Amino acid sequence: MQLLDTTSIIPLYEQLKNIILNDIKEGKLKPNQKIPTEMEFSKKYKISRMTVRKALSELVDEGVLAKKQGKGTFVLEKKMVEDLSSPNSFTKLCQRNKKEPGGKTLLFVMEKPKEHDKRTLGLNKDEKIIHLKRIRTADNIPVMLENIYFPGHLNRIMTEDLNDTSLYQILQEKYGIYSGNSVMEISVCVAKPEEASLLQIKRGSPCLLMEEVVYDQNNNPLHKTKSIIRGDKFKYISPRMNVTKN
Repeated sequence: MQLLDTTSIIPLYEQLKNIILNDIKEGKLKPNQKIPTEMEFSKKYKISRMTVRKALSELVDEGVLAKKQGKGTFVLEKKMVEDLSSPNSFTKLCQRNKKEPGGKTLLFVMEKPKEHDKRTLGLNKDEKIIHLKRIRTADNIPVMLENIYFPGHLNRIMTEDLNDTSLYQILQEKYGIYSGNSVMEISVCVAKPEEASLLQIKRGSPCLLMEEVVYDQNNNPLHKTKSIIRGDKFKYISPRMNVTKN
């Protein structure tokens, strides 16, 4: 057992935090596993419950642990991280986060476009849109509900089986279409009944709403996407350049 060093300049609560973090890193404490109580930590390391409480409280604030009323404190599953400065396909995102990507197509049909779809996708006068609706999974857990809309002239993709498949990989390898620039907007929302059911979460659970327009290598609109993303599974980061203030 690793002991706390009472002679160290590092506070005891910080030492306990490091022990817990190391146990998580080494797999001694696993995601969703209940950790010892304040009293158990206090007896094990011969420190006050107040010291233990401070260590656990900071780990909760940092998103490492979660307290469940009447049940105890548990290790949180590490969220998948996406860098907004260089976004990738869902498949590559999963692979980078060491998750197995998957998906299930719920709808793949031709529809009459709305006026804003015509403008966004640059449709011809009578051109329809292709609507692809699917659930994306990571390690077989549903994490994202996608609604993707393509210009109707790309109807040849409707012959493809997009279950457990990378859409961008098919577009590149079979049709020579590459994704280029995109415009993305992310906001906070709560899961509606159908969304909650498909994502296997409670109605009203916090989610992220991502709306994106993606252009191809020739800067023509390729698709627009509206995704509902589980807030407990994803985290987005956006690096900033160093700015010197006057």
